[in-house]
Amino acid sequence: MSTSRRQLDAFDVRSVLLFASLTLGGTAAVMAQDQGTPSSSTASATAKTTTATLAITPTAVFKRADRNRDGQLSREEAEHLPSVAAQFDQWDRDGNGQLSLQEFLQHTQPAR
Repeated sequence: MSTSRRQLDAFDVRSVLLFASLTLGGTAAVMAQDQGTPSSSTASATAKTTTATLAITPTAVFKRADRNRDGQLSREEAEHLPSVAAQFDQWDRDGNGQLSLQEFLQHTQPAR
């Protein structure tokens, strides 16, 4: 009975060693995450999740859009908020060409 054994080339040996080291390194990273040690990718994912879950209030949106800080949104300032600009005339209840914070909040607050 003859058995044939294949001779491993240096390339094959290096490939197997590289694969083994990558596998062990990945396992170590997973174990470190499970023990509460955040890796850089976990920290960045956590930062993105935290930023995404922060609520942006209508008041904050109004203040950001109010470029000249006069407490009113002009038609030009409202252009930065396309949905507001499209309904500007309906939202401007007193017809002065400006949206006050109160007028803005009447249309942006969720229904209760």
